[in-house]
Amino acid sequence: MKKLMTLLAAAGVLLALAGAGRATAQKQEPGFVPLFNGKDLGGWEIMNKGQFSVKDGVIFLDKGSGWLRSEKEYKDFELRVEFRFLNKGADSGIFVLASKDGNNWPSKNYQVQTADGASIGQIFVAGYKAVKQTRNKDNVKKAMKPVGEWQSFVIVVKAGTATVDLNGERVTDAEGLVDNAGYIGLQGEGGQLEFKNIRVKELK
Repeated sequence: MKKLMTLLAAAGVLLALAGAGRATAQKQEPGFVPLFNGKDLGGWEIMNKGQFSVKDGVIFLDKGSGWLRSEKEYKDFELRVEFRFLNKGADSGIFVLASKDGNNWPSKNYQVQTADGASIGQIFVAGYKAVKQTRNKDNVKKAMKPVGEWQSFVIVVKAGTATVDLNGERVTDAEGLVDNAGYIGLQGEGGQLEFKNIRVKELK
């Protein structure tokens, strides 16, 4: 009986610790919703024959072109995503405020450059007016990690402005974006990459 009580007490402690761990995880990112379930491409649509698949719990981009589009449009939001380059010089991008149409990539979009090089985190524009952006090159050099290591973006789009943080360092500030909703997307462009922990928080 004493042994049973000891086991029950130990189980209670483990359950309490597990509950505390879950509560802590929830407090870390309140309001965020996952865009990738870690199992399949549910919630996404492959556009223009993009080479995207799910492999070992991550989204795998196998070169090619096209893009992967969110089912829902977003206007003001904070997007967090982890990624890594699998080959030197790999090139991709993260689209925000993107349109659905386009022969290869969305005809209107802002692309946060996701490339193994000094342009990482820069915002490229297609179909919209040019934006005014400030780049912190010192932070880029300090934050960027080598091929094969996981990196992170925090991208905030709000009321015609955007910021990009790379591995916790601010690398881009931009203004002059359109103030309307659009799709979030991953771009296929000449590189092998993996993406995980994609989550978004809509800003009121």
